[in-house]
Amino acid sequence: ASSGNSRTYTEQRLLRMIDCLVVSTVLFRSELLLLLAPITLLELSMTRIRLIPTILEGIKAGFASLVIAVAVDSWFWRQWMWAEGAVFWFNAIQGKSVAWGVSPWHTYFSSLLPKISGVALPLALVAVVIEPRFRRYMLPAGVFVGLYSFLGHKEWRFVIYVVPVLNLGAAIALSWVIKRKTLAYRLLAIALFGALGLNFLMSVAQSLISSHNYPGGVALQRLHELDLHRFAAAYVHIDVAAAETGCSRFGEIGSQATPYPWTYSKNESHTSRKDYLHYTHLLTSTPEFHEHDFIILEQIDGYAGLDHVPLGQIIQSCPRAIKGLASNFSLSKISKDTVDELLKECGPLQIKKEGKIWIMRRFGAL
Repeated sequence: ASSGNSRTYTEQRLLRMIDCLVVSTVLFRSELLLLLAPITLLELSMTRIRLIPTILEGIKAGFASLVIAVAVDSWFWRQWMWAEGAVFWFNAIQGKSVAWGVSPWHTYFSSLLPKISGVALPLALVAVVIEPRFRRYMLPAGVFVGLYSFLGHKEWRFVIYVVPVLNLGAAIALSWVIKRKTLAYRLLAIALFGALGLNFLMSVAQSLISSHNYPGGVALQRLHELDLHRFAAAYVHIDVAAAETGCSRFGEIGSQATPYPWTYSKNESHTSRKDYLHYTHLLTSTPEFHEHDFIILEQIDGYAGLDHVPLGQIIQSCPRAIKGLASNFSLSKISKDTVDELLKECGPLQIKKEGKIWIMRRFGAL
């Protein structure tokens, strides 16, 4: 009886997990289907769940979430629409994701996964060897990445879901090393914790670099700061470069935020200067094309690479930067600019920036 109750409880928990994955697949990220399938097949093969209850649970969760998705998407798109289904059809079935670039089949394994997981990946591989129970978590993750490798277009965000599994494996491997009391294992544990610390610092540095990759979003924010109070009505054109670097609908001014009608366009069919004359503002990467009709309000810089800093310069400038920060230290005053300045003075690498997006206003628009 105890075994039957335990199995029922385990099956119920696993079915709830399948519910969550089905809902997430239908509503948010269609690629999770490639993770849902191997997990479900593995649990079925281990007889931890039964086939018929699993199918019924999947149909129930899928139908309920599909109704919600179609209702919400259709309301926003003003036509019958299942957005995530359309994305899956475009990218996976029609194979049109290759328009965004193609990478070799091994890119996830050889480049992207090591980049986003750091030391967790090799430690997780060790955990596969030393802890048999971990293999049933690692196997679906590996199958998921393998299946995704068949798609030509590859981005690290598509396989980010396996990182928690890799972190779990890393924790298992670290625990195994720590429990060994010999000097060699203690030295290995110190080295691994040092690697984790280095991994953390690299993540902070990469996050800082990434923060400079969205000049379009910064430009939209700055445009509102500069001219929101000046215009009773504004018509803003957003070019492709601005749209691809953070200038999204989330940053636009809604009708409830201001009594003034601000409207935005991402029309890509304009070819001549005259096509832009009905706009009051531009967010553009080609200011020279519009210089006869629009004035530049501000240049927004973005990431343009890294420069090596000579050791002598670091020795000279870093103590001053740390002393200046310490003399006026306050948690409330720490910002991205503060960290930027500290890394600029103390880091071996310096972030290069250059003009990416220009905020422009039409002559006579005021």
